[in-house]
Amino acid sequence: MSEEHQEYGLVTAVSHGMVTVEIQRGGACKSCAMRGMCFTKSTPAVFHLNSDLPLKTGDLVELEISPSGRIMASLLIFGLPILFLFAGFIIASIWFNELTSISLAFTSMAFSFLVLKYCDPKLGSKISVEIVRKIEDKTE
Repeated sequence: MSEEHQEYGLVTAVSHGMVTVEIQRGGACKSCAMRGMCFTKSTPAVFHLNSDLPLKTGDLVELEISPSGRIMASLLIFGLPILFLFAGFIIASIWFNELTSISLAFTSMAFSFLVLKYCDPKLGSKISVEIVRKIEDKTE
């Protein structure tokens, strides 16, 4: 894995082989022009992962997020609202005047954000995130 695509996380809890990791922004987020759009800056991204590594709270770990998961998330986050915008305009323009069609197009785009919010937990669980290795122990 190249340096710019590495993700790092801080282990916040360990229980019976289940590890809770908060993602440290960096790696791919530093090089992304849309950083700050995926997660709100005030709340970290939290993953609950299975791991056989001897980890404890405070450990820094390297994570691997599947490329297909990154692509799917990008398409959904950025593509679905655009699709709803254009589809809303095209469908509304059949029955309404231009100004009303534009308003309905933006309304349908806003609706796409609700669809994303509803689908996010279901689709997010299908993105493959794995702990690759332990980097260091922050508590020592």
